[in-house]
Amino acid sequence: MLVDELDLSDDIRQALREQGFVELHPPQAEAIPIALTGRNVVAAIPTASGKSLIGYCTALKRLVEEGKRVLYIVPLKALAAEKKEDFERFSYLGFKVGMSTGDLDSDDRRMMDCDVLVATSEKADSLMRHGSTWINNVGLVIVDEVHMLHDPGRGPTLEVALTKMIRKNKDMQIIALSATISNAIDLAQWLDAELVKSDWRPIELREGVYHKGTVTFRDGTEHNVPQMKEEVWALVADMVMDGGQCLVFVNSRRSTEALAVRYSKDMAKLAKMELTDEEIDTLEGSSESTAVGRKLASCVKCGIAFHNAGLEYGQRQFIEREFRSGRIKCIVATPTLAAGINLPARRVIIRDTTRFEAGIGNAPIAVMEVKQMCGRAGRPGYDPYGEAILMAKSDDDATHLMEDYLDCDSEKIMSKLGDEKTLRTHILGLIATEDVSSIDDIIDFLRETFYGCQSSLYGIEGAVENVVDFLVEEKMIADEDEVLSPLTFGKRVSDLYIDPESAVILRDAVELIKDTTDDLMILHAVASTPDVLGLYPKKAEMEMLYELFDKYEGQFLMDVPDDMDYEFEYFLGALKVALMANEWIDEKEEDLITAEMGIGPGDIRSRVDSMEWLMYAMTEIATIFRHEVVKRIRPLLTRLKYGVRHELLELVSLRGIGRAKARTLYDRGVRNKENIMSTDAGTIAAMPRIGSALAKSLKEQTGSWNAASTYVDTPVKKEEGTKVEPPVQDKRPKQAKLFDF
Repeated sequence: MLVDELDLSDDIRQALREQGFVELHPPQAEAIPIALTGRNVVAAIPTASGKSLIGYCTALKRLVEEGKRVLYIVPLKALAAEKKEDFERFSYLGFKVGMSTGDLDSDDRRMMDCDVLVATSEKADSLMRHGSTWINNVGLVIVDEVHMLHDPGRGPTLEVALTKMIRKNKDMQIIALSATISNAIDLAQWLDAELVKSDWRPIELREGVYHKGTVTFRDGTEHNVPQMKEEVWALVADMVMDGGQCLVFVNSRRSTEALAVRYSKDMAKLAKMELTDEEIDTLEGSSESTAVGRKLASCVKCGIAFHNAGLEYGQRQFIEREFRSGRIKCIVATPTLAAGINLPARRVIIRDTTRFEAGIGNAPIAVMEVKQMCGRAGRPGYDPYGEAILMAKSDDDATHLMEDYLDCDSEKIMSKLGDEKTLRTHILGLIATEDVSSIDDIIDFLRETFYGCQSSLYGIEGAVENVVDFLVEEKMIADEDEVLSPLTFGKRVSDLYIDPESAVILRDAVELIKDTTDDLMILHAVASTPDVLGLYPKKAEMEMLYELFDKYEGQFLMDVPDDMDYEFEYFLGALKVALMANEWIDEKEEDLITAEMGIGPGDIRSRVDSMEWLMYAMTEIATIFRHEVVKRIRPLLTRLKYGVRHELLELVSLRGIGRAKARTLYDRGVRNKENIMSTDAGTIAAMPRIGSALAKSLKEQTGSWNAASTYVDTPVKKEEGTKVEPPVQDKRPKQAKLFDF
């Protein structure tokens, strides 16, 4: 089917042609005409089959021809910018694109004049909790990676948000995009949608199992791999020497780093690349150089990288971009990279099909997760085929991998909303926004969710009653003659988008805070909330943590569990997080923190980000219960954000100044805005890591810029003999179609 045959205006068809769309793929040709009629559609088709275009074509019709608003929901923040850029390619047709993934305590009024908004499910739900009028006037919702409904963390939020929107706007159209799943019909029934299911891919995907030097594919064909000292490297080198790229999936962060470092010298012989000073700075770390960052930069110079949640966002973004450009030939990653990120390679190697889980040991990973990784194989416009290879340890293991993963359907998508802890957050949200006002209303709402569509709701009434009793007891809601209504505390907790149990911990801590309370105790209270992921205390750390516990006994801002209770381990895990955060705000070098704690820089950033939000929530809760302690808590909020001691707070308030640069200025006598105003711009520019551009910016921000200021540009030192060249330009043919992925 041709694009010109679609029921679209001439302007839209012309815009699609300009982006390279002439003929539709079979799944697109089936789904798009249905979607253009206004009917709901669930498209369950493989990765790289162009399912995004189904949503884009429908969105263009609603935006340009009908003047309706469009909401595009993504599961990950990393995907939001990518989708925003895709829409902006068509914005000259007369609509404005916005993106909202950040502050959950906001109605985001900046988006009021946007016609299409890209947002995470959490942000979409938050907008409704804040009474956003924008979201009430949406005509089309596109849900990317809707199979994420099965995820215990994000799934319930997406499910509740969709149910709210459907109830508020019966005429709203939904396009749900998914990888191939075994019970896609269940999703279609829930959403009252037409199901388009297909196994078609634009290029062939060959799936096989590697054992003893041979890959055996599902169709019975074999490929012999030249033997080398390591089997994974043999598979990587075999493909890179053939002109392809590889993704290697392993089950731990430590393994991603170990393999990338181990293979870097051999990879350098095949794909060595030059890095600019700016690129090295990005890889080594945004605020300061770290051991992990230096290790990453060293690997990338050799054409290989590791990718895991322990890296900073900028580092991950650089790796993904340069892999797409062809400069990086191989990425060793944890499976999270496969979850929706547009990063295909000719060969995908899955070394591990188990992962360690606390209390269980090594457990098999889901078939769906393996299929997601396999789906990354093959780049339309670049590769003639894609290969996904699982690695077996024995003959029996090879049979198991073939039968139980490659020849097996993915698990069914099941709702995770029935858990009482999950219900607690969403029931409060429903009551706070007055979507429900009784237990019967709550159960009626649950009947309309995916959970209600899949189950008989047996036993749910008891769980709902328990949640309501908890919320009443903690004075978040009122129950008068079985009519439920929000109280000030509950409404604020709902707006803050935190677990009600977290709010109780923060409220109780606020009641106990004194002027003399140690920062570590406040940080520990925040780290003890369910919204902050703990750090598992290792055996070697237990003595230190017990000593810390003894030192502060009687000063903790919460009840302390018995040391024989299993909860005491979680208590110590929160103490470890608090200690890490305390070292962060004391300006301890990231290298030292990561080495002592056995974590990555990204682990620091993820915990600090969570704690920063919870510290903000604590200040808001203190405003309700003990306003006088806000001044004690608030400085910690800024210190957490920047990782600085108290004396640097004024400097980090300036644009472009982080912890390292603030310390540089402070130690050289520039300690506040007044000092910046009175110090010559050239003097500031000559300081390490400052430079003329930032010096000028600082002078402008303090209203003391003088164009006649003298500059002393200090060039960045380079290693002797290093030649810095511009990035290598990728001369391969570009992707045939913009949205093939």
